[in-house]
Amino acid sequence: MIVVGPKDGFSDKLAEKLGCDFFELERRTFPDKEIRPRILGSEKITSANKAILVSRMERPLDPNKYLVEILLTVKNLKSLGVDEVTLVMPYMIYARQDKIFRSGEPLSAEYVLELLKQAGVSRLLTVSCHFSGIEDLCPGLEAVSISGFKTIAKYLAKLGLRDPVVLGPDEKAGTWAKEIVNILGSGEHTFLEKHRDRDSGKVETEEKLAVDIGGRDVVIVDDIASSGGTLINAVNIVKKHKPKSIIVAVVHPILSGDCVEKVKGAGADMFLSTDTIPSEISKISVTEDIARFIKTCGAKEV
Repeated sequence: MIVVGPKDGFSDKLAEKLGCDFFELERRTFPDKEIRPRILGSEKITSANKAILVSRMERPLDPNKYLVEILLTVKNLKSLGVDEVTLVMPYMIYARQDKIFRSGEPLSAEYVLELLKQAGVSRLLTVSCHFSGIEDLCPGLEAVSISGFKTIAKYLAKLGLRDPVVLGPDEKAGTWAKEIVNILGSGEHTFLEKHRDRDSGKVETEEKLAVDIGGRDVVIVDDIASSGGTLINAVNIVKKHKPKSIIVAVVHPILSGDCVEKVKGAGADMFLSTDTIPSEISKISVTEDIARFIKTCGAKEV
């Protein structure tokens, strides 16, 4: 088994944890912006190899360029004789469009999975996919979403929080808050009621809390931090109840605009994320949990 990916401190780190030979993916671009990903040392790849392509989107974020790079590299691996390609895509792009919300929109999540399968991906491993049911969305493609919140919980356990309240900024995130509390083995979980206007994107959050958070450490958790609006609403509500501290932790740091400054400026004492996307707040690495999954649950398949 070999690992292919950019030498970015993520792909090569995962190869090291797996004990696999690493082939660097060199990222180059033509003057007209067409990309030309090159697998260094490709002459050593044979048909006997099974490949794990580890691809983490780089900054500045460009999911379209990222997708084309993956498709070209998978086709390249197949042309080199690789029989099975497992794609490790820490952040699943286009996952926010898993339904047709308005007439005329594409079912983007399904279409991207189909493109990956047609290119030659046998298995897809991602982290905390934005929608549930990725396993069944594209028949013929084995897809797995491992929890980034488990990784976050293990990090929080090292902070010495006492009787924390883990809060989701909406009902969906409340499920992840519960997951973290169960792993921590202490504290309470709750969530806020959020409403988003599909046309304008404006978010409104109800200021009701079902748990007393006064004087306690509060951890606000979500899967994605993009503009930060949802998180800022939650921070503003929480700080009115005079908590001991406010920690914001997310899996995927999209961080558009001045998201980090706004969340911290709203009153967050800490703003953390995993390293599914590189950023200034990516302090929690998911490579250990990905490697563990591949070695155990996925060992027979990859």
